[in-house]
Amino acid sequence: MPQKNRNLDVVLPPRPSILVDIQQEMNKAHPDLHKIAEHIAGDIVLAAAILKTVNSPFYGLRNKVTSTADAVKMLGFERTSQLVVAISVRQSVPLPEELNYFWDDMMSLAIMQASITKYLHLNTDMAYLMGLFHDCAIPLMAVKFPDYLKVRKAFKGENMCVVDFENAQYTMNHAQLGSLFARSWYLPDPLIQAIRYHHHDSRLFSTSIDRDALTLIAIHLIVDNIHDSLVGNVSSDYPEMKPKIMEFMNLDDHQYQILTDIALDSVK
Repeated sequence: MPQKNRNLDVVLPPRPSILVDIQQEMNKAHPDLHKIAEHIAGDIVLAAAILKTVNSPFYGLRNKVTSTADAVKMLGFERTSQLVVAISVRQSVPLPEELNYFWDDMMSLAIMQASITKYLHLNTDMAYLMGLFHDCAIPLMAVKFPDYLKVRKAFKGENMCVVDFENAQYTMNHAQLGSLFARSWYLPDPLIQAIRYHHHDSRLFSTSIDRDALTLIAIHLIVDNIHDSLVGNVSSDYPEMKPKIMEFMNLDDHQYQILTDIALDSVK
């Protein structure tokens, strides 16, 4: 059943039953791999997506995985759960016709972020989920407010952050709503924080926010800038953010360029 957030008066997509089953199994003292595989195998679309993901070049397997049990064994419990989340969110969030490109864009960001974190030996699955989930509430805002997409498109970003603009227009914003959505699906706290604060200014990196969340935000901002450049959208805020991001991630210009190249190569 859809869950209504009382504070924001908006309906959040319900956590899929299969995700509930898998998370409950994972919370046991001794999770059963075969039970998790059975849950996945019972959903043909999900099983096919899991196998497609496992056999993708990203994982670089020598031999093709053909069963959900082998896929879960190879991925591990945590990564399997996060993949189920990534696949389920696309099926759970309704898209207005004007946003028919939305998941393609989010998937590109997710792939680029996962590729960078793989190179940096960081948590690729969390970065992938950040790519998919960071703007997941934009379609929800569009459903709630019929003029949302038109008003947002007209926003020029002059002297105001997009979330402040949304707050002024609708008394809520997509980052806040997205974090509540992620929390309602029992996603990890660093991801929830990263979604909540990914539109804040460069002072963000001087706050006491969880370092894992800040790392997700930093990688997302790098990739978001790359993606914006590809589609011809130049952010006026990023030049101020970039030095703070590089300092936080301990990157020099050469390392930053390497990350840029890796991100671009991942979506060719």
